[in-house]
Amino acid sequence: MITLTSCASTMNSHRMKAAQRKMLETRRLQQAGEWDAALAMSERMHSSVSKSITSAPRQKSSSGTTVDLQPLLAGWENGPFAELKTTLKKHDSKHSLAAFASLRQQCVNCHTVLGKTKVQVTEFP
Repeated sequence: MITLTSCASTMNSHRMKAAQRKMLETRRLQQAGEWDAALAMSERMHSSVSKSITSAPRQKSSSGTTVDLQPLLAGWENGPFAELKTTLKKHDSKHSLAAFASLRQQCVNCHTVLGKTKVQVTEFP
């Protein structure tokens, strides 16, 4: 069982690193005016985040308490991620940076709740 837990943890780590790369690529595509590609990449980012959380919805924080990540995922999906998708669909460069910043902050918040403050979420250029 320890091996399975370790394997799941490693897989989630890879998924979350992939989500971060996809988040940065979404921003790059948006800045290049490739709105449809940015929207598609944002969906791939969502998939990485969603799979990570649904595969291990309850995790131990660094303090030892169990944290249910499902409400945090729902908040991310219905708040910052929905806002980002709207700005991408509207080709709204004026509001997109704020949407990206909100999305990133929600990621940081989740890491903070888990006590994973050493896990850095890259800021946008």
